[in-house]
Amino acid sequence: MSLDIIPLQVIVIAMPSLSKIQPLTLCALFLGSFLPVPQNLASNLLASSGAKLDEAQVQTVEKAAITSADAEQQRQAIAVMLAEYELEGRKLLDGLDGVADRNQIDRQASALLSAGEEIMGWARFRLQQCDEYLGKALELKAMMPDITLEVLERDYHHDGALPQAPPECYHIKDTFVHPATVLVLTRDDPALEQETIAGIKAELREVLGHTEVVRRLIIY
Repeated sequence: MSLDIIPLQVIVIAMPSLSKIQPLTLCALFLGSFLPVPQNLASNLLASSGAKLDEAQVQTVEKAAITSADAEQQRQAIAVMLAEYELEGRKLLDGLDGVADRNQIDRQASALLSAGEEIMGWARFRLQQCDEYLGKALELKAMMPDITLEVLERDYHHDGALPQAPPECYHIKDTFVHPATVLVLTRDDPALEQETIAGIKAELREVLGHTEVVRRLIIY
């Protein structure tokens, strides 16, 4: 996928020169590195239920080179977006320990979904071996008003509707699929019973466990 057709609306940063954007990127990476990893995922950050990457594999993943100022600016914008994604995901997760409000959950999950879509757009350029897989995963967005939780799990969490792809693609996909699942959970249970809240927490914990490997795959 060529960079000039990525459906990506880059974060607007009110600084005209590329050199002035760079400190923001460093700040985003610094903040992201200190975000707490959910307890049940900390022992194996590079593993997921559908794909595993060890340290050596992460280092050898094929990536498109950053060869233009525009591409570098997009890379830095996505770095900031990913750090904000982690902060907002943690804020949503922590807020579930109080009085849960469906409208607030939906607003925050929708923001994560939109950011995940942008992250996937950049990943389709940076990890071109994931282009078809991520493009197919994005079709979930149109299905969200009617898709059942069972079909979502089968076809998008466990890849029943997706083509074969390398394991790095799975981690990227989850930045979109987990917020989508949160929205389906609240759609099906607007009263937010405890089982639903537990499900939302599980989705958020899992996606927060993917973000560091996502950063290493598409930013570094």
